[in-house]
Amino acid sequence: MHLRPTAEQSALRADAAAFCAGLRPLLESEPGWWRQGMLSDGDSVAVNRALGEAGWIGMSWPVDLGGRGLSRLTATLVEEVFGYHWLPLSSYLLSYKTIGAAIERFGSPELVEQLLPPIARGELVFCQGFSEPGSGSDLGSLTTRADLRGDTYVVSGHKIWTSSAQLADWIYLAVRTDADAKHRGISVLVCPVDTPGIEVRTFATLGGGHLCETFLDGVEIPAENLVGEVNGGWDILMHTLDYERVTAEKLGGFAWVLDAVEERLRETDRLDRPASDKLARLRGELHASRLLSFRAADTLDRGLPGSATSAMAKLSGARLAQAIGDAAVDLLGLEGLGDASPDAAVQGRAAALYRASVGSTIAGGTAEVQQLVIARRGLGLR
Repeated sequence: MHLRPTAEQSALRADAAAFCAGLRPLLESEPGWWRQGMLSDGDSVAVNRALGEAGWIGMSWPVDLGGRGLSRLTATLVEEVFGYHWLPLSSYLLSYKTIGAAIERFGSPELVEQLLPPIARGELVFCQGFSEPGSGSDLGSLTTRADLRGDTYVVSGHKIWTSSAQLADWIYLAVRTDADAKHRGISVLVCPVDTPGIEVRTFATLGGGHLCETFLDGVEIPAENLVGEVNGGWDILMHTLDYERVTAEKLGGFAWVLDAVEERLRETDRLDRPASDKLARLRGELHASRLLSFRAADTLDRGLPGSATSAMAKLSGARLAQAIGDAAVDLLGLEGLGDASPDAAVQGRAAALYRASVGSTIAGGTAEVQQLVIARRGLGLR
């Protein structure tokens, strides 16, 4: 795929860059903004609201739902710009790119009308309740139960890695509605995080961010909050992950790191031939990863099966994160280990990326799972 953005797409990217530059005072007032190592790690209610007010959330949704009626590919091109400017994007990625996309496709008209417009305005933030203790990569083994009693589901269980749950308004839950089936016994429910019986516990990470786990004890969720069909959740979850794994925003962040490292080496007279060659190789890999992300977005726009192309994009970006993090610290030497700060070399993002990238081939689906998806759904292997 050889991508040449249209004039309209290029203009939109320029507008997005100008918007990001205007956010600088707000970003600098956000505690911990500098510490995020991956673009999905950082979060900010204020930044998410600013994105919504400026019309940058839900770009691919219909205008009557608060969107711009653009393609998913165009939105992906803009997300790359957000990443280059290092915006904290966790709420955006969860609420619009993954969960919102699934609700738009599978949700009832009532849920779509209720949830998508406030998401687009930046007023409603979702978190995602998928993984459980003992049920991470094997999502089909989840045990959180949802028992239908009249017109209400009663949910009990324990979710981990519920990113942004400490800020979220609603939660998107994968639950078991049939104890005798594995993949075909899963459903998806949504509800406000402040529903009685939901407890969110937050704990700090080494990089200065937060992770959450969520406990559900007899949580009553109206049956009308079911997304899609009963026991049809597996297909919905896979569709959700197809969107989640198109990670152009992270690639934008990687591009910034490469640019900043090169500039720092030039400033300190360390940009020798080996360093230039290493940076050039990484830029080549970055370009390939960009094309994989754009191809995956285009595949989703066309309504074609996207699991294999999204897995390729995700796997490529995850491996690239580790390669660039390692190279950045190696090239910068001791100063590359500086903690994230506006005053540190490359703002401390070399060390932040190096640290965060360790989990990149695990979070969102392990490298091994992505390889299986590519082999089976992309290459037809068994």
